[in-house]
Amino acid sequence: MKRITMRGQTVGEAVDKALAQLHLSKEAVDIVVVQQEKKPFLGLFGGQEAIVEIVIRHPFDCVKSFLKHVIEQMGVRVHLASEQKDEHLVVLLSGPEVARVIGKHGQTLNALQLLAQGVLNRYTDRPLRVVIDAEGYRKRREETLVRLAKNMAKKAIQTGKDISLEPMSAWERKVIHTALSDDDRIQTFSAGTEPHRHVVISLKR
Repeated sequence: MKRITMRGQTVGEAVDKALAQLHLSKEAVDIVVVQQEKKPFLGLFGGQEAIVEIVIRHPFDCVKSFLKHVIEQMGVRVHLASEQKDEHLVVLLSGPEVARVIGKHGQTLNALQLLAQGVLNRYTDRPLRVVIDAEGYRKRREETLVRLAKNMAKKAIQTGKDISLEPMSAWERKVIHTALSDDDRIQTFSAGTEPHRHVVISLKR
């Protein structure tokens, strides 16, 4: 379990500052008072700050709170549900304005997932992963990418020329590589640097 240390003029202030930083409620953490506040003698000397340790019960709580906060800041009407599957947290978004959270080709959704993974990594040493989906978008996108991969592979075979696809996220590139991994006539590799990294489909020589 990860923990953070916070100081304040009082224990209550230190706890509130820590919870605000984590975007968590008291129910999601354990609070350890390291040092009680002490008022200075005659208001002049000998005083001390309060120090608390906030122990995060599960880093997935941090991710869910972070996402709720971001969605509120975006001002979109989106419902957030989540389920834990072993080492994965699956977050499902739905609602009348979910398209705004998905963005063009899932760019906003991917950015949100990347940020959420960063929050998760910050508060755990375990190999945990967060996946964010919005009304089945990722499944539909995967099916679209597989069709694209097959069509572009046929074109590469017919023309004998390399085919460079549009820039994609790491997950999307993996879908392309996997979709064509069993075709012994072609090979795929990623080229370029982020955010312009893309898949190249070429014939095996």
